[in-house]
Amino acid sequence: MCYDDSMFLFILGRQPEIGVAELRAVFGAAELILPNVARVATDATPDIDILGGTRKVGRVIWEGAASDSGFERILFERLSALPAGKITLGVSCYGSGADAKIAMKTALSLKQKLGRSVRVLPNAAAEISDAATLGNRLGTTPHKVELMLVRAGQRLIIAELIGVQNLNAYTFRDRSRPKRDARVGMLPPKLAQIMINLARADDHSLCAPLLDPFCGTGVVLQEAALMGVGVYGSDIEPRMIEYSGKNLDWLARTHHVKFDQKLEVGDATTHTWQTPIGAVVSETYLGQPYTVQPAPKKLRQNMATCNLIIEKFLGNIAPQLTPGTPLCLAVPVWFTGGKIHHLPITSINSLPPDFEYRAGQKPLIYRRENQIVGRELLVLARRRT
Repeated sequence: MCYDDSMFLFILGRQPEIGVAELRAVFGAAELILPNVARVATDATPDIDILGGTRKVGRVIWEGAASDSGFERILFERLSALPAGKITLGVSCYGSGADAKIAMKTALSLKQKLGRSVRVLPNAAAEISDAATLGNRLGTTPHKVELMLVRAGQRLIIAELIGVQNLNAYTFRDRSRPKRDARVGMLPPKLAQIMINLARADDHSLCAPLLDPFCGTGVVLQEAALMGVGVYGSDIEPRMIEYSGKNLDWLARTHHVKFDQKLEVGDATTHTWQTPIGAVVSETYLGQPYTVQPAPKKLRQNMATCNLIIEKFLGNIAPQLTPGTPLCLAVPVWFTGGKIHHLPITSINSLPPDFEYRAGQKPLIYRRENQIVGRELLVLARRRT
């Protein structure tokens, strides 16, 4: 059967559980049809530039039984309707039985049937790589086409690419800003986007002003500003406030954006912020960094310090927030000796009484392979009663 233009497929990133949580926060619902593929119905065309957990997005053009060969006619008609000119075509396959040979066979068959100039991108794997999609500008013009074939059980879903994650843009924002400091952590811009989206209001809108009380060099503030949100940052170190200010000025100049901003020095465990606060998004204190496995005693001491700082921060900010205010906090989580060590405060029974986990949202872990210190995302709200 043919689909209307309000159904989209999302190819999720390295940690799909975080990507699908982000989609549900932005769109209200998302169906996970494969471990790394989600489907969303929305009347608004998704903007992949603000979705840190999505690698590719496509508009569904056909869905039916995997055994139904009718999809070939649909694809032929879709490509035949393109204006005159050379077509660049890539085919990506996902799900059971997906491999490079199937992708290439589909693309070459379409080229032969079309009888017009078609450049087929070679497949080294079942999926056209993100770099190849970006480099060949697939999805940017009618003649630059990537078809996404997803087999989920006995169903086949076909989408046409409309966007790919721009890794070059992320790298530019991360490495070209004037002030960076590895000693205070290097929050990836993609993760900052995810956290901002997880802290959307109940109606899925972005909240302003967005406060980062541990703002560091301002990564969260930068990403929120690019998403059209007024930003408010504080940090215990005056140097970090200086760095955030210079980075925000650089962002406004290089990206031609205007946004409200406020920066001030303040200890998050005692500071009084200007109210109202729309949302709180922050990477909190992550403790001592480790490149080798820490001794158990040292780890316990580090965990206790981190837990105390975050507990004091939540106790301080609670009376300053309107009931229902959303928060997304990145707190440390450790991986040693085959075990995961969570902060005590992340337990639902140990969460300060003024806060609650948002409905349907459990803590999410963001971590690179072999990393000792990861980030656990707490998606909270100021308790209403």
